Amino acid sequence: MLLLAFVVANIIIFIYLLIKGYECRDLLTASWRGIVECKELFMIILLMGATISVWLSSGIVPSLIYYGFGYMKSINLVLTAFISTAIVSYMMGTALGTLSTIGIALLGIGKGLMIPAPVLLGAIVSGSFIADKIAPISSLTNLNIHMTGIDYKRYLKSSLKTLVPSIFISSVIYYLLGNSYGGEVDVVLIQQYRSFISETFNITPLLLLFPLFVVIMAFCGIKTVYNMSISVAVASLITLFIQKSNIWVTIQSILWGYKANTGMTQLDSLISGGGAMPMVEVVLIVMGSITLSSMLGEANMIKPITDTLFKRGDKVPILIAKTGILSTILNVITCDQTVGILVPAKFVAERFDDWGLDRSILARTISDTGTIIAPLMFWNVNAIIIYGITEISAISYAPYGVLCYVCPLVTVISSLFLAKSIAKVPSRENKQLVI
Repeated sequence: MLLLAFVVANIIIFIYLLIKGYECRDLLTASWRGIVECKELFMIILLMGATISVWLSSGIVPSLIYYGFGYMKSINLVLTAFISTAIVSYMMGTALGTLSTIGIALLGIGKGLMIPAPVLLGAIVSGSFIADKIAPISSLTNLNIHMTGIDYKRYLKSSLKTLVPSIFISSVIYYLLGNSYGGEVDVVLIQQYRSFISETFNITPLLLLFPLFVVIMAFCGIKTVYNMSISVAVASLITLFIQKSNIWVTIQSILWGYKANTGMTQLDSLISGGGAMPMVEVVLIVMGSITLSSMLGEANMIKPITDTLFKRGDKVPILIAKTGILSTILNVITCDQTVGILVPAKFVAERFDDWGLDRSILARTISDTGTIIAPLMFWNVNAIIIYGITEISAISYAPYGVLCYVCPLVTVISSLFLAKSIAKVPSRENKQLVI
């Protein structure tokens, strides 16, 4: 549906610009140029789908679930759900992938504790969407850093300055919230999950090191495409030689997604998914966003809007607040995070350069606002998918998606400190500030 909307929008804008006198060749050239510039991103999106499937088939994700359940005895499940999904999502690089695997498992455990599903899902959503904000193999993270022209290491260093306080504040709130739903975890249900996982996969603690290996490669500056390609190749070998899978089944799962067969229907739904081919639609949606943005840029239709919204005299806090508002509004209108990243990254960067602000601050502002608030809107594609997975509407869980509210607030507050720091920098033209 979203893809169709982008197709219709592109056709309408294309025809409108032709009527206004713009050359067909110029519009097509601009659109093609935008697509070519993002060709690496399209590869990353497809590799992300392949990564999810082989991380499932190789036993990496099942191992994370297996050992994670071993520690769920007498715990604050709401806080644990937030922290565990945050860790897994950072390693998996996909919010919805995390939510549809360990997230669903945690919801099942929560039922045994009589914890209201919307409360627990709010914590799970908060943790899961850290992937879209900061995971090294996330398509949205890579779109953000690609469009702002920075590398991942630089982006991470800047983002942690707002993410760490946001996680701390959210953890305190979830701790207090979780304490009001005390009780013992359904040990029988946990044991069932662990038993069926161990019977289906060769579980070993060594598999837990693999996600760490991928993160280390990202920190070492290895390009995301190479990082993910290595990840898929090595995980495929693990699937073949440790999990004893058939090579054709492995190739099929890489292309179309992994289908678990543990003998427990509820568990099968938790550890199935991924595949490169299902991500083709995502690639086409991103292409639609890019061609739309490119045509509007060629016609110089976006810049007047940003020039109207952003004034040369805007102070740093106002600049950051307006950037966040623009990204959020675009997310609200388009029902997807992509345009909310593309437009601010392309058309607001010059304002940050004028103040001598590092582009990483622009990237983190976008991810702290337009990207992170996506699951709170019931009409957003992410919220619709979450509803399809859990049958719980965003209207129910949104009040408990604490991190999605805290991140924008922390970003705005941190901008006040940026303003003070800039006042101490003697030459804004010659020095970029990273705070």
